[in-house]
Amino acid sequence: MTGTAVPPPRSPQVEVVESWPARIHRPLDLIRLIALVVVLLLLTGLAVVGRETSRGASADLARLLGHLPALFGDALRFVSALGALAIPLALIVREIVRGYRRRLIEAVLTGLLAMGVAEGLGRVVTAFPSSALHAALTRLPGGATARPLDAYLAALFAFAAVVGVVDEKLWRRLLGAVTAVYVISAFIAAQATLLSLTSSVVLGMGVGIAVRFAAGSVNDRPDGNRIAGAVGRQGFDLVRLEEVAADPDDHREYLATTRAGKQLTVQVFDRELIASGAAYNVYRTLRLRTELAPAPALSLERVTEHRSLLAMMMQSVGVRSPRLLAGLPCGPDSIVLVYELPVATALQDPTDRQLDELWSSVSTLHVHRVTHRGLTAGKLLMDPSGQPVLPIPADGAVFASDLRVSLDRVQLLITTAQLAGAERAVRSARSNMTEDELAAVIPVLQPIALPGATRRAVKQHPGLLESVRNEIQAQTDHRPHELVEVERIRPRAILSIVAIIVAGYLVVGQLSSVDLVTVFSQARWRWVPLVLLASALTYVAAAVSLMGYVREKLSFARTALAQLAASFAGFVTPPAVGGLTINVRYLQKSGVASAGIATSLGLSQAVNAALHVVLLLAVAAATGASTSEGLPVPGWAFGILGGLAGLILLALAIPGARHWLSARLLPPLRQSLSRLADLLTSPAKLAQALVGALALNTAYIAALWCAVHAFHSPIGLTGAAVVYLTGAAIGSVAPTPGGLGAVEVALSTGLAALGVPSTAAVSSVLLFRLATFWLPVPLGWLALRWLQRRDAV
Repeated sequence: MTGTAVPPPRSPQVEVVESWPARIHRPLDLIRLIALVVVLLLLTGLAVVGRETSRGASADLARLLGHLPALFGDALRFVSALGALAIPLALIVREIVRGYRRRLIEAVLTGLLAMGVAEGLGRVVTAFPSSALHAALTRLPGGATARPLDAYLAALFAFAAVVGVVDEKLWRRLLGAVTAVYVISAFIAAQATLLSLTSSVVLGMGVGIAVRFAAGSVNDRPDGNRIAGAVGRQGFDLVRLEEVAADPDDHREYLATTRAGKQLTVQVFDRELIASGAAYNVYRTLRLRTELAPAPALSLERVTEHRSLLAMMMQSVGVRSPRLLAGLPCGPDSIVLVYELPVATALQDPTDRQLDELWSSVSTLHVHRVTHRGLTAGKLLMDPSGQPVLPIPADGAVFASDLRVSLDRVQLLITTAQLAGAERAVRSARSNMTEDELAAVIPVLQPIALPGATRRAVKQHPGLLESVRNEIQAQTDHRPHELVEVERIRPRAILSIVAIIVAGYLVVGQLSSVDLVTVFSQARWRWVPLVLLASALTYVAAAVSLMGYVREKLSFARTALAQLAASFAGFVTPPAVGGLTINVRYLQKSGVASAGIATSLGLSQAVNAALHVVLLLAVAAATGASTSEGLPVPGWAFGILGGLAGLILLALAIPGARHWLSARLLPPLRQSLSRLADLLTSPAKLAQALVGALALNTAYIAALWCAVHAFHSPIGLTGAAVVYLTGAAIGSVAPTPGGLGAVEVALSTGLAALGVPSTAAVSSVLLFRLATFWLPVPLGWLALRWLQRRDAV
């Protein structure tokens, strides 16, 4: 008996619940745009700074192409013209066939926009014919000139960027081949320079990517129906797939329900989201040591393989977490990972037993050299039997070093302290590790070493980090540990390097107008010892002032040496950091409590700043009242003061800015007022602090006054005071060590305003800075070494 085969019954369609925008803003486009802007700036810098280099490259290429036969050049020009016409037409046909008519219109308009931008920038460059940029963009090897930018090339690449040629290998190769032929033919025909053609390509791509990011791209990611179909073909009979918020946002996440009522977690990884998340990881890798930052995920496959490995490792060592059930591709640029969703609830108000079980599970991971790095509040779960369920692992590591294990312990300590308090969190941790292991986490208890979610938790709970650190020290009786150096490069250090370069440029510019040999040969050297003596007295005065702010008795000699050591630390570290660190370490070693250190140093900075302002106003008034000496104030100074006052008023008028300033300024101010109230009960200490601060400024003023007299330019003490106090105020806000550059310019300008000849003013400032800034640096290094050998810092 024969008949027609009956097809199997079709399963009901999966119910998909998701928000599906037709267009999306791709984070990767923003990264590309930033990179293109950087490249364009580098090309501009090359044109200005390396003009001869770019001109030589163009000449070499012209000589190379000059040997080609004329027939070959004609053929290239024909192919170039044909390709330049064929590529845009082919892309237009492609967009029409695919039904992307809106994108086609945007691409055409963007091409016209890029053409207008190129033409406009070309006119700007042409308006400055003597500039280095104009010469680099227009000067051809034979001496002829060309247009600064190629408008057609910019329009072509802007059009291609909007339609997404970069994302498809075939079209990318065709565009590259046509561009190469176009560039060579343009060069043979002496129509443009190499820098002009390169800049036109980068400019066009930048305009196209900017428009694509602003307008959004067509959302061609796999939607819920495609994902449900791919998961269903893997053997999971789904009836519902609902999108849920994913954290972090390097993937999409869905809650799936099978016909049997079982729930699954479906994570979808798209190539573009992985790349955008990699940018931040690259930044962390460059800034932090290798062991602290997660390895940058530069490929979709690497990310999913790493997560799969972590999930399987957790299963193999017997630690409960959502079990990985499947991994499968969904299109060429997406991979889906399917996890079992356990029956569990979020861990809240944990009992001591639950904390111990949690630490036991994490300790099991650490014994097998596996870390998690995702142990945050809200993600830790407990099943109905009270057993902990760890979150899906994402950024952990296998074969983890001791430092990575300590970082994992730090994260769990912060999370459990957030849920149960620091005392219970540390006590539970002690029951699952030795005291030495617990004390080993103290050096990495610093915000920069923590994952992003934990850093946010620390910011939301002020004092949490400090309470955990104090509790560990209290329960282990360990002395405070040195913090681990976790950063390779600090942004402030980069800013300082740039500022030093600018400062050096300013100082060299001043020195170029001064005949130092002649000036110094005519100097009165008997004033130099007085300058050095005044410089030495600044450290004595600083020591006296610091001792006045501290209740505990300090050694005068060691305190003075600590101030000298701070001059070295302030030179090799970002400003306002090194010197403060030395004083903190010195006071800690001297037995001063942490709270006392913070309030004492905060009060000293506040009082010294207030005293500086009072002195400046007083001597400025005295100088203005003098008929023999006046210091003219330029009009722009009042403009700057007015602008600063306006900015402060604007900040106070905005609630968010006002709250931000209050949160950062009021707590230290309250601490300082509390410490000042304590000092008022001890008049001797208060007098010592104020006399030391006043003597510190007086010694600096005397050093500058003597330095000016050394070059036959006597000025009054009040004039020297105004110049020094103003220069010191400017230097305090400069991002260079010791205000390098800013102080020199401010002091020499102030002395010139008092009538000191420019050569004498610059020479006086150099002598003053040599005595008060440069010479103390090596002496400060010796003082620091001496204090370190005696465990005083």
